[in-house]
Amino acid sequence: MERIHLLPKNIQRALINKKAQISDAPYYATAPIKGTRAELIKLSVPEEIGITNIDNGKLGKDRHLTLSGIKVLYDAKAVEGAFIDKFPTDLLNAEWELELNGRKVFEKMPFRKFFDGFYGYNTNKPFGLYVLNNPKVINPQTPIEFNINFPKQVDGFLKVFLEGTTVYGY
Repeated sequence: MERIHLLPKNIQRALINKKAQISDAPYYATAPIKGTRAELIKLSVPEEIGITNIDNGKLGKDRHLTLSGIKVLYDAKAVEGAFIDKFPTDLLNAEWELELNGRKVFEKMPFRKFFDGFYGYNTNKPFGLYVLNNPKVINPQTPIEFNINFPKQVDGFLKVFLEGTTVYGY
């Protein structure tokens, strides 16, 4: 709620006039780990049910996202898997990055942030969730990239969720 002032004025007015509402926005993407890197959100991957609801690495037209958390899950066997497998050690020692419009907003972040309650000051959080202390506003059609780099080759598949809020008009 404290980031509403960052939204365009027409959306702020629509919220005030009850012509729009704030809603949860669970965006996701799934990808294989290729050697020592996983590129989960890419500009070249179209929307596909069960794989990603982020079309070509961009949010939909007129769709703003206030990103407040990122969740990552692992499956050892399949891109369509249940994503409930234990994370391999080399995955826990990985680093992740998030780019918005070609600019890194997170760089060389320890993957353990998804499991350590100290980061985010939230010790009772769901498995694999990183809570952002400083939520990010992602504007419509902004190119998004989310990558993970590993110290050694890792096999398997990852699913990332961009958790936050968006605004829907009535």
